[in-house]
Amino acid sequence: MPFAHIEDGTRIQYETHGSGSMKVILLHGWGGSSSYWRELVSHLNLEGLQIIAPSYRGHGDSGQPATGYTLDQFAKDMLSVADDAGADRFVLVGFSMSGKFAQYIAAKHPERVLGLVLIAAVPASEFPVPADMQKAWCDTQHDRDAVFQQILAPFTKIPVRRELTESFLDEFAKAARVGLEETLNMCGASCVEQARKIRIPTLVLAGSYDPLVTPDMLKSTILTHIAGARMVALPCGHEIPQEMPEQTAALCEAFLSGLNHTLPTEAVAA
Repeated sequence: MPFAHIEDGTRIQYETHGSGSMKVILLHGWGGSSSYWRELVSHLNLEGLQIIAPSYRGHGDSGQPATGYTLDQFAKDMLSVADDAGADRFVLVGFSMSGKFAQYIAAKHPERVLGLVLIAAVPASEFPVPADMQKAWCDTQHDRDAVFQQILAPFTKIPVRRELTESFLDEFAKAARVGLEETLNMCGASCVEQARKIRIPTLVLAGSYDPLVTPDMLKSTILTHIAGARMVALPCGHEIPQEMPEQTAALCEAFLSGLNHTLPTEAVAA
């Protein structure tokens, strides 16, 4: 299991799939880890691709420091993972809260990011999670039934396979409390001005029945902030990569194929 080593001493765990020249970094959502993406990856044709899936600080098998939960530090963490994996340039796929993180990284480091896929993404604008809701969600951490009833069930339309749910519950229980709390706080930060500078191909995937980030919200935020961004709505809830993994994988492959044909060969191989 590879780890990237951060300047503050934190180790960031990541996993890879495939060995192609097109590098794709998958950023998981709240309480998850690198393992969240395995179902989606199983539906991808990995020819020509290398998938890199990190676990954030405070999550999965990464270190659990008490500090460093900021957009800037998360960007540094992810670039360290990319460097460790040999990905000079890459496509970022951000799910849920990491949709904001992906936009921030793309805006701050345009020389590294080739394209964006934002799935049920928290927008770059302020997206505060009320303090009482934060506490209620975090307090469920070691009660699997409560996690399912409060955090998973209300946000899905299509039932997720039991083994995927159990895997998430395992990873959620492993996360550091500070990691859960501070990443929710990060959702409240705005990086709209940075996002307006993004000038790369961007695909937005929305769940038609997502009560958290609705298609209308994504149209009025991400599609307004990122010039040329395009959106596809799928008939599911918030957990798009696990509710509709085959369709999500197909849309990602189509995006990457189109991107591959518009970039210079040296950019893809970098």
